[in-house]
Formats: sequence, structure tokens, C-alpha cells
Amino acid sequence: MHNHVVTNKFYKIIIFFICLFLANLIELKNSYAKQTTISKNYISNEVYDFVKFDLLLGYTPENNGDQYLLGLEVKLKPNWKIYWKNPGDAGLPPKIIWENTENVSTVNLLFPAPKRFSFYDIETFGYESEVVFPLEIKPINNKKNINGILELDAQVCSQICVPVKYKFDLSKINYLFQDKKSLTKIIKYKDKIPQKTTNEKLKYISGKIDGNLIKLKFKNYLKDNVNDIIVEDGKGFIYPKSNFIEDNEYLNIDFVKDNAAETIDFLNLTFLTNNISYEISIDNHNKKLVQTSKINTNLGIKIIIIAFVGGFILNFMPCVLPVLSLKMIQLVGFRAESREIYRKKIILNILGIMTTFLLLSFLTFLVKATGNYVGWGIQFQSPYFLTFMILLTFMFALNLFGVFHYFLPSKFLTFLSYKQEGYLGDFITGMFLTLLATPCTAPLVGTAIGFALSGGFIDIFSILLFMGFGLSLPLTILLFFPSIIKLIPKPGNWLIVFKKLMGVSLLVTSLWLTSILLSLLNLKNPISKVDNNFSETRWNIEQNFIFPSQLAQEGNTVFVDITADWCITCKVNKKFVLDNPEVTELFKKNNIIFLQLDWTKPNDKIKEFLAQKGRYGLPYNEIYSPSLINGKILPELLTTEIVREYINLSK
Repeated sequence: MHNHVVTNKFYKIIIFFICLFLANLIELKNSYAKQTTISKNYISNEVYDFVKFDLLLGYTPENNGDQYLLGLEVKLKPNWKIYWKNPGDAGLPPKIIWENTENVSTVNLLFPAPKRFSFYDIETFGYESEVVFPLEIKPINNKKNINGILELDAQVCSQICVPVKYKFDLSKINYLFQDKKSLTKIIKYKDKIPQKTTNEKLKYISGKIDGNLIKLKFKNYLKDNVNDIIVEDGKGFIYPKSNFIEDNEYLNIDFVKDNAAETIDFLNLTFLTNNISYEISIDNHNKKLVQTSKINTNLGIKIIIIAFVGGFILNFMPCVLPVLSLKMIQLVGFRAESREIYRKKIILNILGIMTTFLLLSFLTFLVKATGNYVGWGIQFQSPYFLTFMILLTFMFALNLFGVFHYFLPSKFLTFLSYKQEGYLGDFITGMFLTLLATPCTAPLVGTAIGFALSGGFIDIFSILLFMGFGLSLPLTILLFFPSIIKLIPKPGNWLIVFKKLMGVSLLVTSLWLTSILLSLLNLKNPISKVDNNFSETRWNIEQNFIFPSQLAQEGNTVFVDITADWCITCKVNKKFVLDNPEVTELFKKNNIIFLQLDWTKPNDKIKEFLAQKGRYGLPYNEIYSPSLINGKILPELLTTEIVREYINLSK
């Protein structure tokens, strides 16, 4: 019996060890499986000397209920920065790619309050030195672990911008212990995320729009001082830095929009403080923003001077040179006239210029009042206008050749000519000069026209009126200082030859206008033309309005050129700069994609694109790059040095 008892105990011991062995074997298998998972997710990251990344564990669903809280830690060397969710005028926001993850339902990357960085007129928003982006991950099944690869795609910038990618193995999170230090750090930055405000913090009182100026008023209950305010529209565009004044319990904010005609349906304001930041949204559909009836009359001395000087410069632009020849002939003919007739003719010439500018102002205002975009020189897109100008230049040329003297009655010739009291020709000459000046965007003209066409009634009329004064300045000088006419030689054989030369000049102008008309009638859709010297990428603006920005986001540098056959300045830029071998080589060396749109024929998308950029005429050149996502507009008149400077700025 003793042996039987021993045998039973022995069997029990054997069975116990067998069960223990099997349990260890199962655990070993599970451990091996986990190790296999980790090795399957083995990743190799590039090492950057200007930035370091780390993934911090805050808590797991066991501690929080339904999600993981992680922290994406970024440590930057001095003078380097990483961007906010809306980078501003340049840069790219960080984004998380989680396609290669397991048991992950959603990933939410959160952005603490940023800092404003200013470089010349480029403003961006981001972080320097150190930042932790809180990361909320919700699993599909709380009882299972999350696995896979989480990838950060971002742009880090100093004097240059570097696209960076960094991968994190989520399976390692399952083996990390909750670290109170890491959790405290994540919570610290999570508390810096702008909070949606309530009336207990900031109460919206009123808002009004005066032309280009937007004024907002809030009842301020914040305990912390506001350091900066970021104002965005519904499309994510950030307005220039606003001015704000804390007046006792009120916060008054005003900022400028580029286009006074632009309607504002939505605004999002982020109030930055040293402690907690806040966000508030204003919806114009609820009548919270009120358009005031007050007209903005604060044009400023500066813009008036720019308009006047720009109008004067138009006298020397290629568009106006044919008409200057007519003025020269008039001046020579004035020698034989009495002082009274001399002055009357000049005054009518000036009246022709001013009347045309007033008519252009009135038509511009009417077009804007109907809600349409308007541009400088777009009348050259009309076949009827071109036909009229072709006939007019041709008739003027024939008149200079003396053809009409053989066919028209003498009384009619006197009525139309520059002789004796035939003043109609003087008035028409002034109008003719102005009409031919409109396709030119001379230096300073673009600035003045942009201000006028983006403004209200007073802006349009005042700017164009002073531009008319500038264009008529040479005649005004002759009106008050008639002795200057003595500098011109007495009439003789040279005057006959001069008339013939000017007649040829006007015939060439007529032929040029005819070529524009033929191009207008035969032109197809304005799909981007591409020079074989550059990267062959086509832009169909009808299908993709933001194509240049998209190319820039993909890491490309893009040069946009919008031109037209009627734009003389565009032809000058192309001939002497864009087709210059030095510039061509510069584009090749920097792998620049060249996009060109033709606006010879009317196109609403091109007109809308220019209006959104605050430009209303040609030429138009803009450069895009990863650091200039929203583009940087070049001056109207290009040089090789200007193009090189902007290419360097885009790097």
C-alpha cells in the first residue's frame, strides 16, 4: 500500500511538471511571436544633425479608456524651425502617415500655439528650439495592441528648408511603462493648444468692413495679455499682422485685406498668450460682419504720388510711342499758330486724356458693381475694340501720308485736322494716347492699378485721375511754358520726312493690332505653353486652379509667366530676360518648372487668379517653391538680376 501511495504522488508530480513545461512552451511561443512582430517592423531612419525626433508615451487605453496619448517630441538646433498646422506664406505643416498600422481607428495630431516668424514681407508660423505635438490614437479594439509604422512627414527650415521623414515603431509602445515625466511634458504642450473660446473669455461685440480695413471689437475677460492674433479666412489664408489695442475691458482689432472687393464669409482668430491661447470663429452668414456704407477716402499721399509718376512713365513705354509721334507733329505745327489756338489745342489734348481716364474709371466701377473681376488692358481681348483701334491707327497713318487730302472735302479736313480751329483731332489724340497706354504695366503702374481696382468708388476715380495727370504732364508743361516749343527746329523738309516715318510707325502699330486680332480669333484654350528648354509640365487652369502650389508642395520650384500678345511689357521681358541664355541656364541648373499662360483671349479663371493675387494687369510673374507655397510675385519689369534674386529667395 505504501508503494501505491508513492506511485500516485509520483504521477501527480510528473503531471505537474508536464503542465509547467507546456505553459512555458506556450509563453515562449508568444514571446517569439512578439519578437517576430517587432523584427518585422524594423525601421531605419536618416540621422539629421539639425533636428531630433522621439515618441513619448503618455497613457494607454487601460489608463484612459478609449485611446492612447503619445507625444511627438521635436528638438531643433538654434535658428531652425518646424511649422504650425497653417505655415503662413511659406513652408509645409507636419503630417502623420498611418496607412501601415494595425488596430488603429484614428490618429489625431494636435498643434500647440505657434510663434510668428517674419522674414522681409514673408510671415510664417511654427516652433523653434523644442516642441511636443500631442498625438491621440484611437484603437479599433481596446483589448488588442496597436502595431505598425507611424511616419512623420514635415519640413524643417533655417536659411534653407529641408523635407524630413521619420518612422516610429508602434509595437514598441506596448512594452513601454507609463512615464510620469513624459506624461507631464505631453500635458504641458497639450495645454498650449488653442482652446475654443466662450463668451466668458472673449465675447464678440461688433465688426465692420471699411474698404480694405476690417475692424473687430471684443469684450475681453482674459486674465493673460494677448501677444499676437492670427487671423485666417475660410480657405486658410492668413491676413497680414493685425493691430490690436486693449482698451480697459475691450479688445479692438483691425487688419487689412488686399482686395477691398473680396467678400468675407468666415474668419477664424487665434489669440496667442504666454499661458492659454484661444480660438474664435466669426460667420458672416449670421450677419456678424457688417459691410459699412462709409467710403474709404484714406488713399494716402504715397499712392497718389505712385499713380502720378506711373502715369508719367507711360509716356515713354513702347505702347505709347506711336502716339508720341503725333504729339511731336502737333508741337511742330503749333509754331505757326497763335498763342490762343496753341493753348486751346493743348487743353483739348489734355481733356481727351482725362476724359478717357474718367470713362475708364466709370466703366471699371460699373463692372465691379456687378460682381465681376476687372483688369488693366482687358479691352484688348475684345475683337470689336481691336477692330476699332486698327481702323483708327490706319486712318491716322493715312492722314500723315496725306492720303485724305485727295478724297475728303476741305471743310471736313479742317474739322478733323490740327489746323486752325479744328479741335476735334486734338481731343481724339488725347483719347487715342490713353487707349494705347492701357496694355502697358509700366513700373509703379501695377502698384497704383492694383490699389485702385481693389478699392471702392473714390479709390478707383482718384487713382486713375492722378494717373491721367501724370500721362498729360508733358502737355501741361508745354501749356504753362510755351517757350519750350522753340527748341524744335522750324518746319522744313525734315518735317515731311518725319511725318512719313511716323506714318510708317503707325502702320506697324496697326499691323501689330491686326496680329493680336488674328491670334484672338484663332487662339485655343489657355493651357500652359512650355519652352523645350524647361521641364515640360502643362497647366490647365480650367481644371486645376492651384497647380503651382501643388507642385511646390511636392518639392518643386515653379516659375509662372502670364502673358498676352497685346502686352508690350511682356514681350520686352520675354525678349531680353526670359529668353536670355543666362536665365535659361539658371532655370535648368535649378530644375525650375516653367508654366506660361496666355491671356490674349478672355479667360475668367486667369482673371480670377490675378484678382486673388491682388493684380489686375500684365505682365505677371511669380515663383513657387517648398518654402514659398503661396508664391512670391516678381516686379512688372524683369531683369536677369531680379530673376536670380527671386530664385535664391525660393531656396
